[in-house]
Amino acid sequence: MTKTKLTRLKIKEQVLTDILKVFALVEKTIMTSVLIMLVFVLMSKVSLVNGFFGWEVLSGLVGYLAVTTKRMYYDEALSELIINSEVDRDVLVCAMLSIGYSEKEIDVYVSKKNFSFFFCCKSEAIAYIPQKEAVVFTGPYDKLLKLSRVYNELR
Repeated sequence: MTKTKLTRLKIKEQVLTDILKVFALVEKTIMTSVLIMLVFVLMSKVSLVNGFFGWEVLSGLVGYLAVTTKRMYYDEALSELIINSEVDRDVLVCAMLSIGYSEKEIDVYVSKKNFSFFFCCKSEAIAYIPQKEAVVFTGPYDKLLKLSRVYNELR
């Protein structure tokens, strides 16, 4: 029977491994704050509100930041999936395509949908690392969980 083990890296390890993820969070926060301010300015121009309310913008931004940080560093945390058996490459490619990943380099699969608009974070890619008695995948937790399920179904 094939044993699989999926573990999340701690936040400190995630930041040290992929510093661009912090910049992606800053980039998304700035873009969102601009969009929230534009919505409130537009609402003010259309007379839906009596003036520009800074506290509403700030509370919307804090809520967005909390949800996005949780998603980035918990749901999509940099993780390791260890499979204690040989992996069939054809089944692996089909499984990767079914979860929305395609091979960019040898043994590195990337998603078509990235978190950042300007760059691709290392933690968003899934790397396939064959070892002596096991196969190790590194990538986002939720995608590795989905990959494990799809791969077991296709096998």
